[in-house]
Amino acid sequence: MGCSSSKNFTSDIISKHFSLHNEESLSITKTIPQSIRFLENYLIIWLYDETSNKYENEIKQLRTLVYGLKTFNNIDACMTFIDNIQDEKVFLIISGIHRTLERFHHLTQLEKLYIFDSSHKQNDEKYQILKYDIIQNIDNLYKQLQEDMKLCEMDLILITTVFIPSEEISFSSKLTKQQASFLFTQMLKEIIARLKFESCSKDVFIDFCRLYYMNNNEQLHIIDEFAKNYRPNKALWWLTNQCFISKILDRVQRTHEIDIIYKLGFFIKQTNIQLNHLHEENSLLMKTISIVYRGKTMSSIEFDTTVKNNCGGFLAFTNFLIATIDKKDAIDFVDRRLTMHPNMTGIIFEINIDQTKFNEKSPFALLKDADMNRNEICFYMSTVFRIESIEQTMNGTIIIWFVKLKLIDVNDQQLLRIVAPTRNDDIHLNPGYCLGKLLMEMGEYKRAEQFLLELLHDPSVRSQPRRLVRVHSGLAAIYTYNNQYVNALDHYQLALETSLTYLQSNHSDLVPIYKAIGDSYLHQKDYIHALENYEKAIELLEQGTSQMNADIIIDLHICINKAKQFIEMLIDIGKPSNRTLDGFICHANSTFENGLITTIVNNNTKLVNNKEYDVIIIGVEFASLISARELSRRDRSVLILEAKNRIDVADHISVLLGNGTRLKPFSISDLYPKLCELMTIQTYDHMTMQERLKQISSSFDYHDNMRQILDTYLSMNTQYDLRKSGFLDHLCFWALEDYDTIRTSDKTSRSKIREGESALVQAILDDCQDVNLLLFTSVISVHRTEDKKVRIQTQSQQVFNVRTTIITVPLNPLHNIEFQSTLEFEKLCAIAEGQCRGDTKFWAKLKNSIEGTVIVCFGPDNALDIRDIVAVERELQKFLPNCKVEHVFGHDWRNGSFVESTWSWWRGSIDGALESGLTSVRQVQQYFRSQTI
Repeated sequence: MGCSSSKNFTSDIISKHFSLHNEESLSITKTIPQSIRFLENYLIIWLYDETSNKYENEIKQLRTLVYGLKTFNNIDACMTFIDNIQDEKVFLIISGIHRTLERFHHLTQLEKLYIFDSSHKQNDEKYQILKYDIIQNIDNLYKQLQEDMKLCEMDLILITTVFIPSEEISFSSKLTKQQASFLFTQMLKEIIARLKFESCSKDVFIDFCRLYYMNNNEQLHIIDEFAKNYRPNKALWWLTNQCFISKILDRVQRTHEIDIIYKLGFFIKQTNIQLNHLHEENSLLMKTISIVYRGKTMSSIEFDTTVKNNCGGFLAFTNFLIATIDKKDAIDFVDRRLTMHPNMTGIIFEINIDQTKFNEKSPFALLKDADMNRNEICFYMSTVFRIESIEQTMNGTIIIWFVKLKLIDVNDQQLLRIVAPTRNDDIHLNPGYCLGKLLMEMGEYKRAEQFLLELLHDPSVRSQPRRLVRVHSGLAAIYTYNNQYVNALDHYQLALETSLTYLQSNHSDLVPIYKAIGDSYLHQKDYIHALENYEKAIELLEQGTSQMNADIIIDLHICINKAKQFIEMLIDIGKPSNRTLDGFICHANSTFENGLITTIVNNNTKLVNNKEYDVIIIGVEFASLISARELSRRDRSVLILEAKNRIDVADHISVLLGNGTRLKPFSISDLYPKLCELMTIQTYDHMTMQERLKQISSSFDYHDNMRQILDTYLSMNTQYDLRKSGFLDHLCFWALEDYDTIRTSDKTSRSKIREGESALVQAILDDCQDVNLLLFTSVISVHRTEDKKVRIQTQSQQVFNVRTTIITVPLNPLHNIEFQSTLEFEKLCAIAEGQCRGDTKFWAKLKNSIEGTVIVCFGPDNALDIRDIVAVERELQKFLPNCKVEHVFGHDWRNGSFVESTWSWWRGSIDGALESGLTSVRQVQQYFRSQTI
């Protein structure tokens, strides 16, 4: 667990606190950059010297080749943009600034690099780690890009595999991501076959494409041609030509962008019909073909996990699969791809076609008719094959894996055990919701949200209340997962309103909705309304005639007791207490205790009405406490507003071990010196751990498993995602231990301060003079007033007017505060970006263990439900086979509204925080002095 923060914009932007005063700042009316939605598999980026403007005509010409084309004259902005791309491949053109080439080679999204510059020399030794083309003519560049993009497009086809289960898969049970992905492709095929598309479906899709390609005249011309001349019997011709419809379809089938697949449903269905007709027309020719081939490249890890480890299982290509009759063509394709990407694994899928397995649901046909004359066979999307064998061969000096596939019958009994969930009544009654649910099972929450929002406008959904309820419930579940509890509550309430149009108000089917509404209120700390809805759910269960589920009743009673406990704590808020409002302890008998113990009492202040403070500090952290102390020593009146009912700096105490164990959302507690301003290696500050590893990988000779071991070790000591963990931050902690790996691991996994941070917090508080503290006060807005003051409003509608304010709220919850004319644009961008850390961490006390010891457990985000003591014990038994868990205690910091992540820290840890607080004091004092001049 670790010593790494999220990747920085700059040290200032990632800082956990901001000083707000009346200096001029950028208006927040500027739009925070949103992610651009692309509809093709790749895009072109042209990076050129900022003094150059001679490429306007060349760029205009390339825009006819691909819609997604962006230009940059700043290398950092260019790298940031590429680094944030997830689904697209990038073709990068560089002109005039090739001295920075080495900064690009680690970018996994980079498909190919081109130097459009006559002065560059290919044999520059420092650039030998990069493969790139030097092109000096725009026509040659256009032609090369066209060829490379075609190869890239063919290679981006997505594969899903699944091992044959011993029993039928249930849609209601928890699916693995692999099972969900395979089921998704099969369910999509089943649903499209059953859907009846409106006559306007084509026009809706055309309007959508015109809007997307509104600035591309060439594509608009093709779209107009499609609108005018398209007929269902021409579907395959449009599919096999490189134009807007094939590009969009190839992409969205790979990325599961189901809202757009839904728009393309009419075309997919008509392609199915034409494949059936074409198969019949070419039946004599088809009898002469028994084997076809398709080439592909994959990373070695992807090949092992997806294909090699599933020999004997089922494999499906999510797209329409076009395979060649000529084996040489497939080998030539793989050879060309490996020349471009030598680190990839070359694969030839050898597909055995049994003509007796032909089925109208998954047709295939030879692409020969009046419009086409190709030696290729097209298989319908998501056709299923069995992996028969996998063999390694040599083609000259190139290693190629031959994977033999066999076309199977759609009624194969082993396949039916897997796809059974796609054929039940619920799928037919609620197809859209079930697809959305599978996307959630796959972790594709954003895709699921896009699709379900699209369904809300679908007439076939809006006209059927039961379907509409499912869609609203699905959206609410997504928003709950993303901690957007207000949005979740809105959709649960809409689900309830819609349900009441066809159900009686006392129907037991309303129980899950009332409970979900109660949960949403509980997350928002509206305990009164939470209790009302929980009690309503219990009331309906007790009135219902159907057999009551004992687990639901127990769960509801736990929720009711939790809400009542919180309400009692609110009533006693002014009394000294050391019980928190978050965290939990779970015992072996499944009993539950909400709220952890802290050593800091809630010293709530009763404020003097209408008192005007010099400074209000929002949020209690070390930076805010030291700021309050220093400002009070300078005769400034200070008020601290804290949303929690305590000051504890996330330092909880469990009483399970006698004197107590400190629970923290991170692993470092020692007072480290602030190093960031003393170091001279800021050149690396923008780099993630993964980027740095790739940069130096050419200097080391190690096998893939050695690299995997290194990645695993570094992940454990950073934050489990090397793509986001900061390289420089990890280096700071490593340097503090004289680059000793064992000592660094020890330092990042234990806390050694006597009495923890609580003692330090109490000492700082004792030093404060004119400082008032208001607990349980959530700030919802910070606005600048016309008289150059700052107006602060709380959730309970309290309003404070203050000369200046300091904010020390953790980065992720800052989105809950509305800022108006107070924060610079860059800081708003940091809030929008958020802090990436979200690990799993819990403490477990084992039965018969040495007195005073616990096990501290770490894992990736959402790896385990840490409140499920049975699941915890099962995981621990993988390491300690005979262990029995007596207690589990911890806190879900990531989903807690006060932090929303497990660790967001200052450079230099606690000393860095204290220094940051002192910096704020200097800024505030300077502002006050400027007002007296």
